[in-house]
This record gives sequence, structure tokens and C-alpha cells, in this order.
Amino acid sequence: MHPQRQRAIALALICPQLLWAEGNSWNKLRYSGGTVPAKVNPYDWNTTLTVSPDIIRLVFAGRTTLKLTPSQVTALSYGEQAYRRVADMVALSVVFVNPLVLFGILHKSKNHFIGIEFRGDDGKGGAVLLEADKNNYRAILQALKTVTGKPVQNAP
Repeated sequence: MHPQRQRAIALALICPQLLWAEGNSWNKLRYSGGTVPAKVNPYDWNTTLTVSPDIIRLVFAGRTTLKLTPSQVTALSYGEQAYRRVADMVALSVVFVNPLVLFGILHKSKNHFIGIEFRGDDGKGGAVLLEADKNNYRAILQALKTVTGKPVQNAP
């Protein structure tokens, strides 16, 4: 059986709520840093994440879109581990990142941070750090873990 079909079946069995359009999309997210040059207000919850077996789509402040296939994701992380991993990727990246966005990487808190590391179409590494709401971070982590097949480092 094709790997994407296997992921879709596993996703349907593990997280049946993801079969509905509203179940696989979250809009209560904040882009807190990374290699995506998106202009966002670091205090607004203006990022949308949509996860499906074929594509992971992030829309930052309704202007910048990042589309990844699940196979492009190289690692997932949560919490303080997500801070460190994304900060390392940003430090190694030659991509310009808005200093206001980097501010989110530099402070510590007890919020729910999700790190997504990926390999872009050009072969270069990238990462995003998202702050999730306390009511949706577990579902987001489960959806990403299911479609990518990657474990979540420092999972809650």
C-alpha cells in the first residue's frame, strides 16, 4: 500500500475528528519565530495551520503561506526543546528573519510551543516555532505526528 494512503488510514483511525474540514485546521496560533520571513505582529493569534495527509499549510497573518508535504518535515518538537531547536536553525540559516519575530525565541514561558523543522524545495533546512492555545496543542501535535510519521521531541 502507498505510504500516503497508509498515513491517511492511520490518521482516520487515530484522529477521526481530522476527517472534517474544521477538524484539521487551527487558527488560534502565533508565529513566534523561525526561518520563514513573515511579517506578523508577535502579539496576535494570526497564524492558521491546516494538516492533511497530503499537505501541511501555514498561513501567517493572511499574507505569507508555507506549504510542506509531510515528507519534507524532518523533526517535530514541543516546549523548551522547540525553542532550542528552532533557535539553532535560525542561527544557522542565512535567511533574514524579522528581529521582532526572533524575540519570541529568546524569552521563556510556560506556553505551548510547537517546533516544525523541514527541508524546503531548494534542499535548505528551515523551521517554524508556533505558540498554540492550551485547548488545541495536543490535537495539533497528534495530527503532525500522524501525517509525518515523526516523533515529537519532548512530547507532553
